[in-house]
Amino acid sequence: MSRGMLIAAAVAACAALPQGAAAQFHKAKTITMIVNYPAGGPTDIEGRIVALHLPDHLPGHPTVVVKNIGGGSGLLGANVLGDAAANGETIGFLTAQMVQFILGDPGIRTHLSDFVFVGGVASPQVTYVRRDTPPGINVGADLIRAKDFKALSLNASSENTLSQTLALDMLGLEYQPVPAYIGLKEVETAILQNVGQVANSSLSGWSGSVEPAMGGLVIPLWQLTPRDAEGAYKRSRALPGVPTFEEFYANVTKGKTLSEDFRYAVMRAVVDPQLAMFRVLALPPKTPADVAATMRSAFNDLWNDPQFLADYSKVIHTEPILVPATECERLAAELGSFRPEIKKFMVDYIDRMTSK
Repeated sequence: MSRGMLIAAAVAACAALPQGAAAQFHKAKTITMIVNYPAGGPTDIEGRIVALHLPDHLPGHPTVVVKNIGGGSGLLGANVLGDAAANGETIGFLTAQMVQFILGDPGIRTHLSDFVFVGGVASPQVTYVRRDTPPGINVGADLIRAKDFKALSLNASSENTLSQTLALDMLGLEYQPVPAYIGLKEVETAILQNVGQVANSSLSGWSGSVEPAMGGLVIPLWQLTPRDAEGAYKRSRALPGVPTFEEFYANVTKGKTLSEDFRYAVMRAVVDPQLAMFRVLALPPKTPADVAATMRSAFNDLWNDPQFLADYSKVIHTEPILVPATECERLAAELGSFRPEIKKFMVDYIDRMTSK
């Protein structure tokens, strides 16, 4: 089924809810939206735009307030959402680190597939570098001549870290990984202070924070994009001038093919589900079907709200790509079906990184 058909089906299902009952349920209530990363970071940027406009589409027009709960590469906030009462008064706008669920992180209290999905947002990811990284970065390809730079990221078992370090390793670069940060806003500050030179961020982080604050200091190297319906990795319409990693690799390696490198298969196994639903709006497990249907209807309506789209595009420089709840459910269910050799490589790779 195509993405358009999935969205149409989701909207039709939500429309069946009796609006009078829903209006009474939400009237005069405050809904807490848990954002599982610190304030000012990419997840928070997008979450606050959603929180601003979501009440306009919920019967009874409740208040939505954002509560930031960072830590554990998003796991702390996800756990709090999983433990919340399933009464419709708590929702989560999350960046769900897929690696945690692929590898079965012992800190998980609620598996991703147990949440009640409202919908999601797909996003590319941008890797960037300071221009003054020795011997000087005038164009992205100059990175190949750089040595002993520091690549900053979240913890070692995050998609943010693995996608970055695997890409740098495939390019054969000499660098020091520093997987030590709670949120990407902290990473940006460290890049600004020249604590490190290379980092990555989602589209909202790049367009809404990094580029406005450090556009003269850093340049984008490559983008990682979600796989399209034909199985290709094409440039995002929001970043037409930034090469994909595949294009960057082909340009600087002159003849090597990524299909020969098992690390590429591992990177794509980690990255593809992450990019396909980079953000998810979710409810606690066992949330009643009528409450979920009301929230899904409101979330889907945002994509027809000119003011929401204008506010989103003003910050992110492109309209959001809706991922319907049914597609989120499918992607979450597939996290348990990864090839054993890929999981083993990931475990060993993380162990080597943390033992340095």
